Amino acid sequence: MGKSNNSGLMIIVIILAVLLVGGTESTSKGGSLFSPTPKTPAQQQADIQRQITDTKYKVDELKKQVAIEEAKKTQSRYKNIVDLYFINHSSDPSKEYISIHVNSTATTSIKITGWTLKSLSSGVSVKIPQASYLFFANSINSEQDIYLSANETLYLITGISPNGASFKVNKCSGYLNQFQTFIPYIGGYCPAPRNENLSSIPKTVYNDSCFDFINSMPSCRIQTNPLPASSQKWSAECIDFIYKKINYPACVDTHKNDQDFYQKDWRVYLKRSEHLWKNTREDVVLLDEYGKIVDEIKY
Repeated sequence: MGKSNNSGLMIIVIILAVLLVGGTESTSKGGSLFSPTPKTPAQQQADIQRQITDTKYKVDELKKQVAIEEAKKTQSRYKNIVDLYFINHSSDPSKEYISIHVNSTATTSIKITGWTLKSLSSGVSVKIPQASYLFFANSINSEQDIYLSANETLYLITGISPNGASFKVNKCSGYLNQFQTFIPYIGGYCPAPRNENLSSIPKTVYNDSCFDFINSMPSCRIQTNPLPASSQKWSAECIDFIYKKINYPACVDTHKNDQDFYQKDWRVYLKRSEHLWKNTREDVVLLDEYGKIVDEIKY
């Protein structure tokens, strides 16, 4: 294709040169009193050079347009909307992950399930699976297609989920950190115990120290240490609140209808026992459902 373009360019240049020289000669030979002043050889050469430069510029611009049109055939409509944001490569599959981010220009939610991540270096490829919208502890969690909205991020972890599920993070998910390790870390944004509904606890003299204890309880942590000696005089309602209301299932039950219940990120697991991505000289592309390139990341 390169030789063909060069040959075409040379033909154009020769034609332009002949026309310019021919035009100049005809003017000098057949000019009348009102004809333009004949150009000198130096001027004729300058004209030819300008025409050559202009032709080269037009050919280069045409090549750029052709390249743009060719790129459109392979690029996804989600390019510059969905980004491969980061790769945390590791020999430990539980620590290896890729983050996929939908930026603020997205006007609708985008189905990500079924898209492919492929290494152009090794040929390894994986499809993004389904996940549970809401994780329920001690239950079988049904899965569905993942849709990402503007400013949401999906963390695709190579290994097995610590809690056995892929899920969308919610304001109660911080409780899961207490006995399990999540990479990336799940933020501890659970409602504080002192801000929960305490109306079930009688406001007696003996319960004053119970309310003080609840005020001191951290967020996203169930009570595992023995209660203070003063708890022997606390009411049953106070004890029940501490042990039955401050945990992940109770938090979900209380807050699942809150407007800000769901957070902006997903944890999705590929359930692999070995790592996928190279430590160096890696080139990973994200392909949409039609196999078109959404984004690419190299390192």
